[in-house]
Amino acid sequence: MKILIVEDDLDILSLLRRACEAEGYSVIAVTNGEQAMREVRTHEFDVVILDLMLPGMSGIHVCEKLRLMGLDTTILILSAQDNVADRIEGLNAGADDYVVKPFAVAEVLARIKAQSRHHRGAKKVDENQQIVSASLTVDLTCNEVSFNDKSVLLTKRECDLLVLMMRRIGEPLTRDEIFEALWADQGGNATNVVDVYIGYLRRKLGGLGVDTKQLIRTVRGVGFMFKEDGS
Repeated sequence: MKILIVEDDLDILSLLRRACEAEGYSVIAVTNGEQAMREVRTHEFDVVILDLMLPGMSGIHVCEKLRLMGLDTTILILSAQDNVADRIEGLNAGADDYVVKPFAVAEVLARIKAQSRHHRGAKKVDENQQIVSASLTVDLTCNEVSFNDKSVLLTKRECDLLVLMMRRIGEPLTRDEIFEALWADQGGNATNVVDVYIGYLRRKLGGLGVDTKQLIRTVRGVGFMFKEDGS
């Protein structure tokens, strides 16, 4: 398993890293949310161990952004905040589990293993790694989208954009939200990049016979919205 640890307390960071590596896990450790987002965009992780009280971008914000990106990785929050409202906030942000500091390392490792078993079981249910909506089928293993009896290959970024919109079906997404989920680490202009890739996606889907103006709606003054039907 590959694990990302996001913790600004260097003693805790070192403790967790040594414990995970002793279990045979591959570990990348960072001390703030911005570094965490960069690592997630360049590596695939099975588990993210995430502190809430981080400098700059909070752990809650990191968690929300990871889920907005469509990341299905196990997220385990570590926090000194132990009241019910804090736990609810963490879980509502997309975390799979919440461990209060101070903690026993053995318990953290046990929770990692338990969550890992759960996610492996969930993946077996969908071995083809497909997302289906609006008569479109997206094969995540090869970035291929099919409509009726036709299919076309997408670039990784085009596929990420389509999947993000399909997972938020019927929900208007601002250009800034889309940019933050897919391009935030690369700089540039949010409006320009998002509009360009929406154009790429519409052209490729249009080649399959999809009514892209109905499927990927432009929401004036907001951004874009994926609709499952012509309503």
